Amino acid sequence: MELTGSTLGRAPMAPSSAKLCHNTALSTKTAHAMRFAKLGFLQSMDFVAVSKPKCCAAHRSSAKCLVKALQSETLAKEGTVDDVYGGLSQVCAVLGTQWGDEGKGKLVDILSRSYDVVARCQGGSNAGHTIYDNDGKKYALHLVPSGILNQNATCVVGNGVVVHLPSFFQEIDNLEFNGVSCQGRVLVSDRAHLLFDIHRTVDGLREEELGGSKIGTTKRGIGPCYASKAIRNGIRVGDLRHMDTLRDKVDVLFQDAASRFKGFVYEKSILNAEMEHYKSYAERLEPYIADTVQYINMAYLEQKKILVEGGQATMLDVDFGTYPFVTSSNASVGGICTGLGIAPKRLGDIIGVVCKSLYNSSRSWSIPNGAFWTAC
Repeated sequence: MELTGSTLGRAPMAPSSAKLCHNTALSTKTAHAMRFAKLGFLQSMDFVAVSKPKCCAAHRSSAKCLVKALQSETLAKEGTVDDVYGGLSQVCAVLGTQWGDEGKGKLVDILSRSYDVVARCQGGSNAGHTIYDNDGKKYALHLVPSGILNQNATCVVGNGVVVHLPSFFQEIDNLEFNGVSCQGRVLVSDRAHLLFDIHRTVDGLREEELGGSKIGTTKRGIGPCYASKAIRNGIRVGDLRHMDTLRDKVDVLFQDAASRFKGFVYEKSILNAEMEHYKSYAERLEPYIADTVQYINMAYLEQKKILVEGGQATMLDVDFGTYPFVTSSNASVGGICTGLGIAPKRLGDIIGVVCKSLYNSSRSWSIPNGAFWTAC
């Protein structure tokens, strides 16, 4: 990585001449970094991190090598500095500025060691953030925030996230199997909406229906789940605490799909099987469920540092992206407030991550099978 630029009175970052392992450049407003791109939304960001799509194979532990290089450079120039990231604000966010795959998870993993809380605010298991521990072991995360390797951080899945419980538990099991403790360190909002397998089925049926005009979704049910939320027949995590009414709510989802798609056959045996699964899911999820809106705001009042990890990217934002080839949530800065319940005035530094190859070569971004948007 290469980090350049002063940081608005904060501890200076290493200059571009520093040979770090992941070729990422961090610039600031004072260095007029916002002018380097023609995309107007960058004006709302305090930093821009520019990354190359592939890492150096010899250095998979980005956090370790980056911190050492930065500390060495800073100490040589400024004297003793305990924490080169200490100048970042109490509430900081890392967002993608393009169509995703910019390297947000890597940066969140690096920054998380300086934060008490790391939170996801939107999206679902369609997000894919890959990080490595100090031994080079790879972790592919989709729902659990990328700060999980920082044992001192609490990871929050906010109310704006849609949660597919089988995928969530699979991630937890993988982390625990590899020695990463999640007990008491992962909180899931009671307001977050549950993504059922029926949402995935509907996603696929919807794409088939569109034929040659298909959006090209991941078929993970993200859009249909947010649609359920919008038309108010969605089911939230907190509903798992009321199994006496859950069955009727799940039945509505199946009935809705059956009436909409002729290819979907619904029988009560399907509902019975789904309910058996969710009885066990409810018991296992209970220790993770929390009022995360209260938790985040209490953490803020207690002067804890909060790092927000965005999913997807700004150009996939349902309002400000390349509509209709977008995701189903607000992947830009507005999604932080609505997806975590934190006031806009409490937001501090916003770091936008840019994939460097967008400006250096002909590369395309899209959601799978969708329209491609190319910059040369």
